[in-house]
Amino acid sequence: MITIFSHLDQEQANTFSLVLNASGIGNRVIVDQDGLRIEVPPIHIERAREVIHRYQAENPDTREDVPAPRSNPPLSKNLSGIAAALLLLSIHLAVFASTAPEDYLAVFGANARRILNGEAYRCATALLLHADAAHLAGNMAGMAIFGGAVCVVTGTGVGWLMILACGILGNLMNAWAYATGHLSVGASTAVFGAIGSLCAFQAVDAARTGKGWKRMVLVLGAGMALLAFLGTSPRSDLGAHLFGFLWGVLTGGAYRLWMKHPPARKAQVLCGAIAASVLLSAWIRGMTG
Repeated sequence: MITIFSHLDQEQANTFSLVLNASGIGNRVIVDQDGLRIEVPPIHIERAREVIHRYQAENPDTREDVPAPRSNPPLSKNLSGIAAALLLLSIHLAVFASTAPEDYLAVFGANARRILNGEAYRCATALLLHADAAHLAGNMAGMAIFGGAVCVVTGTGVGWLMILACGILGNLMNAWAYATGHLSVGASTAVFGAIGSLCAFQAVDAARTGKGWKRMVLVLGAGMALLAFLGTSPRSDLGAHLFGFLWGVLTGGAYRLWMKHPPARKAQVLCGAIAASVLLSAWIRGMTG
């Protein structure tokens, strides 16, 4: 979230927040030592400013003693994307330091026939395995950039649960499509779920306001460049990428249509715990199955 107004009194903060909410722009009012400030997701900065400027133009009395929007707001980051990338790296190093890394791919990889025969845990475990360094590097970058960007909008717990769900569902649909011994691994299905969600966020906002299409095209273009890079890996799976992206569009669109604000902290913690539990239980199922 990025601060666009600061040093507000209670009435100003309440008014601006109400105006932004009425325009479908998620925001939150924060109390600090200098008064109140309003934060919005990075993708809504320009639109939020336009909405407040328009409100002030229609209500001239509100322009007096109202701080201007902050120019050059600080870059908002969600470091959980970097943490996810480091998790992928640590698992990859552990697997390839073992005596039989190919065994991990055989037991935990997304084998289509085995998934359809009841080993659905593979849809989750395969997301944490990678065929080679290039495959890993692309997915680490995707997680850090696109995964973190989703979490800026949705909150960390909700964002990673959405991304994980897209990866799992993408692998499951890919298994149905192949219905053979086809094997794939990698977090790219989840990465493209994040890209699809970001595109959906922009598309819903653009449909509401008529603006934002350019940002959506930029996100999509970056995703296609990543797809081309990951497609050089011997075990990369374009079908899984596509299904992950489509699930991202569906989940991201649903979130943007129904949620005006990121859920509260308790909901974020719950969603994060669910995501971690799903991954942990999937690995336990694979090791004990």
